[in-house]
Amino acid sequence: MHLSLSRSDERRWDRGVSRDPKEFELPRYSLLSASRWTVVLSIALATADNFADPDLWMHILTGQTILRTGHIPRFDIYSYSAAGMPWHNHEWLAQVALAVSYAHLGVFGLKLLKLLCASITILALAIGISATHASSRIQRLTLIVTAVALATQMQFRPQLFTFMMLSVVMTLIAIEVYRGGARLWPLIPMFALWANLHGGYTIGLGAMIVAVAILFIQGLGDTGRATSARRLGLVTLGCAGATILNPFGVGLWTGVAHSVSDPLIRQIVVDWVPLPNTLLSVWRESKPELLQYVAPILLFAGFIAAVAMAPDLGDAALIAVATIFIASALYAARNVALAVIALAIPLARHATLALEPTPAIQPTVGNEPPPALLAISALLVALVGGTFSNRLKTWKPVPTGAVAFMERHGLHGNILNQFEWGEYLIWHVGNDSRVFIDGRCELVYPDKLIRRYAIFFFGLEGADGVLDAFPHDFVLIGPHTKAYDVVDKDSRWQLIYRDKTAALFARAALPVEAPTGGKVADSYFP
Repeated sequence: MHLSLSRSDERRWDRGVSRDPKEFELPRYSLLSASRWTVVLSIALATADNFADPDLWMHILTGQTILRTGHIPRFDIYSYSAAGMPWHNHEWLAQVALAVSYAHLGVFGLKLLKLLCASITILALAIGISATHASSRIQRLTLIVTAVALATQMQFRPQLFTFMMLSVVMTLIAIEVYRGGARLWPLIPMFALWANLHGGYTIGLGAMIVAVAILFIQGLGDTGRATSARRLGLVTLGCAGATILNPFGVGLWTGVAHSVSDPLIRQIVVDWVPLPNTLLSVWRESKPELLQYVAPILLFAGFIAAVAMAPDLGDAALIAVATIFIASALYAARNVALAVIALAIPLARHATLALEPTPAIQPTVGNEPPPALLAISALLVALVGGTFSNRLKTWKPVPTGAVAFMERHGLHGNILNQFEWGEYLIWHVGNDSRVFIDGRCELVYPDKLIRRYAIFFFGLEGADGVLDAFPHDFVLIGPHTKAYDVVDKDSRWQLIYRDKTAALFARAALPVEAPTGGKVADSYFP
């Protein structure tokens, strides 16, 4: 079915918005009504990659503490290097949600929580994509590729809530841009909730501020855009004010600002490394892992190409947000998912303008993939991805052997540990031992201490000084790291355990276990 439109109607469609409901409007193809199983398949794809993030142990442990005591921990009790230091925990409510899910249904409960967040993310994007009047084929393809691009980022972290809520923000902005009259006020209570779940609320506010700025400029010659700028601007102010409704008040903003601006994080936290550097590192260490970046890079390139081929500025606000978010993804790999969410909606519209420049009235039925095929594909993806399993593999092997060795011999004390193992150690030996550092990083540890750890881990000048500066009883480090060489050369430290994953050193003469061979064994949460 294909009906030609008049030249004036084509121009009106190209602008992407009709302010007068009496004006001509194309019958809109909706993914939710016309291709529900495409949406279901996209949700299955977005939740198909499951592993335990290094921070998961601490998130659940903290949530359990909050539920047990009724208070948010304000000071560190898990380390010996920063004992008693203030703990600026802006993720407390997400940690409670993770703890409740785990307490009732174990790992499967965590997966259900992730499924809920991913479902809202995909549903919101489906609504936003449908608002573009993009062709049915491009809508389906955009949603599916977006889901694939999000899969590796959709892990058991407070960021899940940011992905979900940013999708809602982008969809409401899109409805306002393409149609006008979006119901924006629910964003205000949503931001009050968001501020207690994850610091990513600042990203949502940033997207709204950019959109308001562009709409304001466009509104200088368009009363409709001026109205949208005014409405969205007032709601943005309300959202910003709502973020103060948290246990830390205005202090929440300073804590989040420090987290995103601390240059030391980019040295030791993989998430904060620039995307080009990440790709180069993965290429050197494990080429198959590059596959997780294929879909995001395709979306980045597709967005740039589509906007270049069809440079219509009717949705300039969305284009600007997406462009800034792509730049932020290049700055830090952890922002890849945010960029994918930001670009999905304008990509669908501009891909249609570029590839199908003559709009057609599209039927809502027919020419759809067979629902049975989509349903079976969704089920297979969920089964292969372990969505229904009660097991959860860790992101990389953790020092299970070393911890078991310590437990067998009753060893406990202060552990100079590898950064990403800190929270695993707190969970398993935290009652009797303390760690040097863990994934809470800048939320607890002073910059000076983080810098000293980086010097030690990378074996830089002065690395051996870290061994003298603190009361370490043990050193637990990867056997193929520069830090291992630093400790191994120090005659005051004795290697008492080693396997393919970890090496354990002690100050005093203790029972020694012969190094184990073979492949690195998989490890599972908890």
